Amino acid sequence: MTLNEAIQIMTNEIVTVLADNKPTIYLFGSVALDDFQLGWSDIDILVLTNCEITEQQAETLVGLRQALLERYLGNPYFRLFEGGMLSADAFLQDKKERTVYWGTSGQRITDSYKMDSFGMAELLDSGMLLYGEDIRSQLTYPAYSQMRDDIARHVQAARKYGNPVGWLLDIARGIYTLRTGKIVSKTATGEWALDEGLCPDADILQKAVQIRKEPLHYSKEDKSVDNAAIRRFADVLEDEVANTVQYMAESELQRMGISFTSLSLIRNKDGVSVWRVTTADNSYVIKCFDKPEYRREISNYQLLKSLSVPTLRVIAQTDCSLLLEDIERSDYRLGTADDMSDPKIARLIAEWYKILHQKGRDYLDTHDFIDEYDKLTIENLKLVQERTGTSDAYVWQVIKDNFEQIRSAVMSLPHTLVYSDFHYSNLAVARDGLSALVFDYNFFYKSYVYFDIRNVCWDFSEEAKVAFLSEYGEYDEREVVVDYVADALSGLVIASQREVFPNWAKDSVEGIKNGQILTAVERLLEVIA
Repeated sequence: MTLNEAIQIMTNEIVTVLADNKPTIYLFGSVALDDFQLGWSDIDILVLTNCEITEQQAETLVGLRQALLERYLGNPYFRLFEGGMLSADAFLQDKKERTVYWGTSGQRITDSYKMDSFGMAELLDSGMLLYGEDIRSQLTYPAYSQMRDDIARHVQAARKYGNPVGWLLDIARGIYTLRTGKIVSKTATGEWALDEGLCPDADILQKAVQIRKEPLHYSKEDKSVDNAAIRRFADVLEDEVANTVQYMAESELQRMGISFTSLSLIRNKDGVSVWRVTTADNSYVIKCFDKPEYRREISNYQLLKSLSVPTLRVIAQTDCSLLLEDIERSDYRLGTADDMSDPKIARLIAEWYKILHQKGRDYLDTHDFIDEYDKLTIENLKLVQERTGTSDAYVWQVIKDNFEQIRSAVMSLPHTLVYSDFHYSNLAVARDGLSALVFDYNFFYKSYVYFDIRNVCWDFSEEAKVAFLSEYGEYDEREVVVDYVADALSGLVIASQREVFPNWAKDSVEGIKNGQILTAVERLLEVIA
């Protein structure tokens, strides 16, 4: 039996089971890309129906591969079919319902099926309709940012689990996709990477390509390589990710429907790139978030707008980027170091914080939010002791003996939304001198008012600090006593969780050693007694 005959038999069997559900069946992946190799490749299918699969249908489908293997003894193809079977509505809307899943390690009835960006791109670019009505016009092509995210996750898996030689071809395909935005076969990208001289271990990649072409001629041992070779090629891929920030910005603008004449980099740091976008009649700033954890800023902008807290104007957005008004072409100007000594500017900043804190309190009456001190745990403080070499300091015993009281003192203070990352470079001052606002909302948290007040006043001159505090008004003085301890301990936890211990936390380490934090802890315990 040929591959095509096996595909036709499988299609007919699925159609028979799902006859009342009007199935649509697609073939994609290596077969559709003319890169199928027995002994290496899978046969990827997607089955979408017009209504939910019944329990009886699911029970039949989940065992269909095994049933066909028993009927066609020695057939090498039926076990290779992989994919999902569910209603088109559940697939398009990402809803939970009865779903049949076939995978490399087995099959099961589950409640969802979601394709990664590579699978979706393959389905839309080269997928083959085997049966039913073609509904691909209802699907959305994956954004470049989605592909970058999936590639980044894949390379981490390669580093951790990489012994099969096939990881080298996966890495090569990742680099090709980053450079072109396209999905082609693994064999083709392996040969392309060799031609481009991209792999530090070209002889091993050459071996991978040859095994891919004739997998049945090689043993299991032949198909394994030293993980060090995979890690070296993964380094090349990660460098490539760093070099594609402009491609991502361009693709995000395309998703937004923004035509531009030029794109210039303002800043690229820690997976966040900021660009000035010039159009025929205006200019904007686009902020792209490579790392999913930083994309919370997008929802934070939405939250502040819903609360009527002044922010920069959002022109457009996607799931991983923001298009903002360009401050240089707006009613605002960027803050400067001199503003930190200007009492008038300090009062304007205080007005913005008063709005934020009042609206934040109202919001938290009915909503939850990330708490600045969620990481303040006994386990994390043990990590601090190990990283800082201060386990013998008496303060740790005092903290351990009174930890619940200390944590309760922190968490029981009235909470609001806090900005937590003030610096004049994140300040916008109205050109008419009547208002100011703070932007960049990646470090929004739930905490107490003094957390922000201390953070803001750190940069002010004494005169500006007095003006800020006068304009802001009263706050609970107990927060000052709690904050000295909470901020020091939280900062040490954050620092200790980083690969390289940061310089900004070294003063707190010294405070542990010289007794300053012990004094603060004892003062806190007196206040809450």
